[in-house]
This record gives sequence, structure tokens and C-alpha cells, in this order.
Amino acid sequence: MAHWAQMALTIYLLGKPRIERDGICAGPPKGRKPWALLAYLLGTAGAVPRERLSALLFSDAADPLGALRWNLAELRRLLGDPNILRGDPLRLCLPPGSFVDVRALASGTGMDASQLTSLGYDLIEGMDFPTSPAFEAWLLSERRHLQASAHAALREAATASLAAGKTQAAIDLAARLVALDPLAEENQALLIRAYAVAGDAGAAQRQLAACAELFRRELGAAPGPAVRSAARARIVTPARRPRGAAMAQVQLEAGEAALAAGMLEAGLASLRRAISAVGQSGDDRVRARALQALGSALAHTSRQRHQEAATALHETIALSERAGQPALAAPAYRELAWTELMAAHYGRAQQRLSQAASLAGPHPAERAAILLLQGMCLTDVGRYAESVGLLEDSVRLAAAAGDSKRQVYCLSWLGRARLLRGELTAARQALERAVGGACSAGWTWPTALPESFLGEVEVQEGNLAAAERTLEHALAAACQVGDSCFESLAARGLGLLQEARGNAETAEAWLRQAWMCTITNPDYTWTTAYTLDALCALAVRHNLGAAPGLVNDLESLGGRTGMREYVARAYLHRASLGTEGALETAGLLAAGIDNPALHRLVAPPGQQLARGLGPAGARGARAQSSR
Repeated sequence: MAHWAQMALTIYLLGKPRIERDGICAGPPKGRKPWALLAYLLGTAGAVPRERLSALLFSDAADPLGALRWNLAELRRLLGDPNILRGDPLRLCLPPGSFVDVRALASGTGMDASQLTSLGYDLIEGMDFPTSPAFEAWLLSERRHLQASAHAALREAATASLAAGKTQAAIDLAARLVALDPLAEENQALLIRAYAVAGDAGAAQRQLAACAELFRRELGAAPGPAVRSAARARIVTPARRPRGAAMAQVQLEAGEAALAAGMLEAGLASLRRAISAVGQSGDDRVRARALQALGSALAHTSRQRHQEAATALHETIALSERAGQPALAAPAYRELAWTELMAAHYGRAQQRLSQAASLAGPHPAERAAILLLQGMCLTDVGRYAESVGLLEDSVRLAAAAGDSKRQVYCLSWLGRARLLRGELTAARQALERAVGGACSAGWTWPTALPESFLGEVEVQEGNLAAAERTLEHALAAACQVGDSCFESLAARGLGLLQEARGNAETAEAWLRQAWMCTITNPDYTWTTAYTLDALCALAVRHNLGAAPGLVNDLESLGGRTGMREYVARAYLHRASLGTEGALETAGLLAAGIDNPALHRLVAPPGQQLARGLGPAGARGARAQSSR
């Protein structure tokens, strides 16, 4: 054990796997299953029961538990510690200072992750496990997720380099990103912006032309406005006659006032003038405040503007450090986390939130905002018990800060977590408090969020007349302000309502509207998965020809985002379609997800309360869930 405590352990699982102990490469194991075990244990939170591992990887063996024991012995030899991975359940605890490439990719900084030589390679590349279909499903999901994480890391590193003025590094990183996924508009926009900011207008125009030709050839469409406008990006340079911090302060206040009044474009224009007006005055504090306000405003607009938001927020962080006022960086880190959360980059979002929390100090309003986003992240990835605790704390802190609007949102997302767990009474209580708080303050459109979830509670409870009133008001409020996320949630609820009334065709139309809303106006990726899951359930129940394709889309989306619950739900839908072994695979995939409502769906036949009935569940399940 003394040697284990001092041993430098390095684990590479991206590409061809290998392990180094004290810089010396360990001999390969016998067979591929030890690598599969290691990948699963490293990619799964918490301890794993031996029974689950044996079913996942050795169900075809004459003695599954015996096969697991043999492969664990091989893994201990590979890791160099005969005492690791004992007992039941199994928990992998590596020595301090160990390096694991997949962990560095998932939770390290974008710059650190971008240095990985195997970035972009598959997890345990070249290995497949055809006799272990449940593990194959998990592995495919994890590979998709790590590929998406690689793209997010490169994007973050390129944006940070651009904000720091390291334009050549930004160009190199963005070029790697485009090589990995040339059809992603945000990747192309970032590379074009990097060329433009570096002052190489010719390279920016050439990249824009190449992008337009690629999109025309492959997609039959032109790139969007974010790509075209990137070629016009430039560094905000001081005016020939600096106007000083006083003018910047005036423009900053004007911009903040315009944003508070809902005048987005006017507010953004004032904030950009404030940044320019700071000029050569050297007032980093005012510039940081203006950049923070600009980045925050852009972060809460369409996803196409998140790249510009991230650049402003990264510069805010650098300036706050230079000005010796780290507290200014806390909201910048939080807003960066928001953009990552919207795009379902949960590891990067959690890292940003940890940085924000370390700088936020005792201020209850900021702490409430951070806890809210942490709770949303954990809900999205199926860690419900943790998320509920954080969201309850965020509600209390928002109340202590007197931040009524934040309290409405905290209660809304707490209600969502309760709803997804099937805890209808607790969900109703939180959501009714949120609606009541918004109404008493005279706010109309913020009610769209809690009302959308409340309407679904009412559908599950069978109170369809109340659900119709609630959901129609939610949809009207969402459409009034053009919030595509809220609109999608309300339309999804109306689809569930119509199906509960026996109108399958109308239900399908509403659910397709909800799903397409999330695709044509990308906002919160979780909402895409949530609406697609409901559409899959409807298609399966009513034998629609589109069902298999929709289920494939759900599995792919859940896999690349790390929303593993939706991968499990995709296999539940396949089970209802009659796919052999799909229910068993769903059960194994769901085992690590903390959701009682999901576990009821994957229970063995005869014990299921709501098999094949999708997220809404059966009326019998509704009654039990409400207690």
C-alpha cells in the first residue's frame, strides 16, 4: 500500500487505452473486458454493485460473477494495487495525483483539455462488445458524450485565447474544432471571428466563402447570420481621443437601464459604446462592469450570440483579476456556466459554477443564482436527490435576499425536479408558489415556466379542464415574449392533454410543434430531449411509422449530451416496439440514475406501474406518485 500511495498513475482511455505507473507503461491485460470495466467505473458516479457489473458485461458467461472476479483481478494487476476494488458494491478510488484523460476532458479547463494528445479519439477506440448489448449501448452513449465534450473544450480554449488577445492560439484551436465538425455553425463562426480579430480580413473572407460552399454542397442551405457577422468582428480599440471613464460610466448606466426596460438592442449598443469609451483611461473596473453586462445580456439571448457573450465574459474575468477585484468575476463565471448549461455541456458548466461559488462570498442573491444553476445541471443528468437539495437551498437564499423574481425561477425548477421524479404533490406545491409569487408581483410572462410544468401535473392527476386553462395561459405568455423554451414546454403539455382526451392526431401536432420549436430556435437542450421523449412515447403507443427514427434521435441526443436518462428511455421505447432485450438494457442503463419514476418503468413485467405509457405514466402510477 505504501508503494500505491506514492505511485504516479496515468490512465489513458481515449484512443488506444494504456496505463503508466511511475512513467512505465503497464503490460496490457488479457482480453478487452478489463478495459471495459475500467471505463465504466470511471464514467459512473458512485459505487457499482457487482451484480450490475456482471449483468452488464458477463451475462453470456457460465458463471457471470466468477468472470467478473477474474477480470477485476486483471484490472488490479493493471493498476498495480492488489487491494483495490474489493467488496460489494465496488468503488474505484485512485491515489492522489492520478491523471485520467477522460476526467481531464470532462471537468478540466478547456485549455488543459485542449492539450490532450488523444483529444477527439473514441473511448477505448477500436473495441466492441457484441455479447454485452447493454454495455455496448452505454459505450456508444459515452463515446458520443466525450466527443461533444472534446468540441466544447476546444471551443472554450479558443474563446479564452481570443479574449486574452492570443489570436494565433485562438486560430489554431478553432481550426482544430472546425476539422472535427465542419458543419457546426458555431465552430465556423469562431474560426472566422478569430481571423477577423487578428486583423486578417482576407483569411476571414476565405473561410467564410469556404464555409458557404460547404454548407451549400452538404446541407443545401447558406450559413446563418452568426457566421456571416463573424467576419466583421474586430477588437474594440481606443478612440483617437479617449473619452474617459466618465463617458463610459454614463453609457454603462444607459445600457443597463435600457436592458432593464426590455430594450435589448439599444442596451447592447450602449454597452458596446461604454467599452469603447473607456479607451486608454486604464479604468479596468468600469470596463469589466460593461463587459460583464454585455456578456450577461448576450448570454440570455439566442444561442447564436453565445460566442460573443463568452468572449466578453472571459475578458471580464481577466480584467477583474488584473483590477484585484475577483468578486467581479463571480457573475461572469456564472453566466458562462449558463451558456454551457443551455448547450448541455454539464461538466464545463459545473466547473464554471464551482469557480463562481469560490468568488461569490456571502451574498445570498449570487449564491442563490449559483445554486439554481447547479441544481438544474444535476436534474438534467439524473442526479435528482442532490438537485432537489440544492434547489431548496436556492429558494431559501433568494427569499433571504429579497429577490422575488429569482425565487419564482428557483421554485419552478424545483417543481420540475419533483415532477420528473413523479412526486406530484410536492411538485404542485412548489409550482403553485412560483405562479403565485409571479402574479402577486404583477409579472405575466415569467408564469409561463411554472405553469407549463403545473399543467403537466394537472394532466397526470386527471384534472384536464384545469390543465387546459393553465397550459393555454402559459403558451400565450411564452409567445408574447418569444421565449422558445417556454413555448416548447407549454406546447408539450398541450400535446399530453390532447392525448389524455383521446385526440392522438391533435396530440401529435402539438408535440411536433414543441419539438420543432426547440430545433428551429435552439435554446435549452434539455427541453429538446424532454419534448422528443414525449413524442417518442406517443408515436410508440399509436404505432406511428416515424417511431423508430424518433427513438434513434432520442438515444443519440441523450448520449452526446450526457443525459443518460433519455438513453434509458429510448431503450424503454424500443422495448414497447418489441425489440428483443431492450427492456433489460433499459434496466441496466437506468440503474445508475436517481429517479424512482424511471425505475418503476423498467421494473420486471408484472411489477411495472406504467410500462409503455411514457413520461406521463398510468393513472394508477399517478395516484401512487401523488402520495
